[in-house]
Amino acid sequence: MEDYVKISILLSIYGVFKEFRPVEPYIIPYLTGPPLNFTAGQINHDIYPVSTYTTMVSLVVVFLVTDLLRYKIIIILQTICVILSITFLIYGRGVFQMQIEEMFYGLSMAGEVGYFTYIYAKVD
Repeated sequence: MEDYVKISILLSIYGVFKEFRPVEPYIIPYLTGPPLNFTAGQINHDIYPVSTYTTMVSLVVVFLVTDLLRYKIIIILQTICVILSITFLIYGRGVFQMQIEEMFYGLSMAGEVGYFTYIYAKVD
């Protein structure tokens, strides 16, 4: 099997597991439910904007650093950010911890640039 075929298969398997998020539709009910009891105002004004701003700022950094550090490091850092985001989502109880969770979520979204450019760099 050729090298680019192996890389394509591994990246496809990684992409399926990375994008498999069965919890996404239930985040708002989870955040407003009994264990956390956040209000809609807290979620919309204090928690969610953190991921938007983090993604915007870190996208610039990821664009500039991806070619220097090579793609695998960015993909590994993205995976670490996804794991930390899920961990803070499960165990975080306050607004600040949810903001940290959204920060890691934003970093993982920016890390997708490294994932997709690695596909194009290796398959091309």
